[in-house]
Amino acid sequence: MPRPIRRYGGAALAVVVVLALWQLISLSGPYSSVVPSPVELLRQMWSDRGFYGPNIAATMSEAAQGFLWGNVLAIAAALLTSRYRILQRALERFAVTAIALPLVAVAPILSILFSSGTPSVILAAQSVVFLTVASVLLGLRSVGAGSVDVIRAAGGSEWTVLRRARIPAALPNLVGGLQIAAPSALLGAIIGEYLGADHGLGVAMIQAQGAFQVARLWGLLVVTSLLAAVCYAAIPLLAKLLVPALRSVETTLGAAERAAPKPSAARRLLSGVLSLASTLAVILAAWWGMAILLPGASSIAPAPDRVIPYLLHGHTSLGTTDAESAQALPYLLGQLLRTLGDTGLGLFSGVALAVLVSIAAFEFKAIESAVLGVSVALRSIPMLAIIPLLALVFGRGLVAVTVLIAVMTFFPTVVNVLLAMRAIPAAAEDILRSAGAPRWQTILRLRIPYALPGLLASIKIAIPVSIGAAMVAEWLSTGSGLGATLTVAAAVYDYDFIWGAVFLILLTSLAAYHLAAAAEARLAARRS
Repeated sequence: MPRPIRRYGGAALAVVVVLALWQLISLSGPYSSVVPSPVELLRQMWSDRGFYGPNIAATMSEAAQGFLWGNVLAIAAALLTSRYRILQRALERFAVTAIALPLVAVAPILSILFSSGTPSVILAAQSVVFLTVASVLLGLRSVGAGSVDVIRAAGGSEWTVLRRARIPAALPNLVGGLQIAAPSALLGAIIGEYLGADHGLGVAMIQAQGAFQVARLWGLLVVTSLLAAVCYAAIPLLAKLLVPALRSVETTLGAAERAAPKPSAARRLLSGVLSLASTLAVILAAWWGMAILLPGASSIAPAPDRVIPYLLHGHTSLGTTDAESAQALPYLLGQLLRTLGDTGLGLFSGVALAVLVSIAAFEFKAIESAVLGVSVALRSIPMLAIIPLLALVFGRGLVAVTVLIAVMTFFPTVVNVLLAMRAIPAAAEDILRSAGAPRWQTILRLRIPYALPGLLASIKIAIPVSIGAAMVAEWLSTGSGLGATLTVAAAVYDYDFIWGAVFLILLTSLAAYHLAAAAEARLAARRS
């Protein structure tokens, strides 16, 4: 087929299929009142054409500021810690805590400390820091040992190694991370507007939901998806214009520097425990300082010396139907286990589907263009707006939660796995091709092994994001699990319970992230 058809045919076909399914759903009885037809939606969007401009400008301004500050902070921190592995690991874990903080705990603090608009910028920055840190650190570690050895043998300093080897190797990962971060920044800004703002797309969505203006709400969701798609597509184009080296840079993902002698299992376990403990100590110190220094924060963010005794000896009546109370810690652990069960199923579904689709997309460019377009659109829709629709379609149970987490996980996994596959050396493919290896052997022996570093990096990114998505879905859909319980606690201003839950969530996110990082390090050691 002609090249334009091969390249864009999949995207065009995906649009046709989505519109056809959309039309069928809008005509069905149960959904006709909440799903407008494409024609009805276009008519509404045309009548609202003057309504979008001011709201888009407000939201994009907040998202752009958060995207800029969040990425500047993430890139600078990654570069400054590039020489010291222990600092890199600490940076990753601090970034995990930033993304794992539940909105129900963060929102009151932001509303007290900042005026309207600033919380949206902060949440947009919070949404991108972790994604960019994980992507840049993966890229900095992907430089081949030979390049580093040559520079050091010629008398080059660590700064020269960073400038000549690590940064060029990290550029593809940086661009991929920025692509993932751009829709996340937009989503963070909109969530900030949900928490309180005067104008913006999030405010317009709240007003449309409150007035049950279904067509207008769908129009706002479509506009948000289009903006996210434009941001996603613009990142690599701008990168190639600003950094011409991207056109020729080649790297081998996961080909880390020559590893040091492998420590014993006991030493690795001790190192992991000490690293986790030190990270936790710094988090507790920062938490304590926030409760003491920030004006008005102590009432809504009690210090650890109040929350930890509450966890050990306190009681709660949030989960009881009578006047009797239950011990806080066992009740919280039970709710957390339910949330982790919801998270695990959605995470596995999203990752498994992403791997299969990535292999197909790498083999057929038309599939890649179709899949990426749809996934960017789905990833950019605010959870607070899409969960009621998922609950209507799939019911207010586990299926709706699984679908939401799978959508959140699918997009970054596809991007990272495709990036890893593109780093396959041409010589390796030529060898298999000249030996007459069938396509399935190329996939098993070449594509999947090279995709593993990107896959593990995606899982690390997806774990805290999935836990947060599960809690939001439990809040708005299932009415069970830690997300729903935290909402009840917020309604009765039980901040001891809320921050006890936050403490457990951070511990769980850090432990899960540590396990994923250990698997990534073990894979890198085997490949070096």
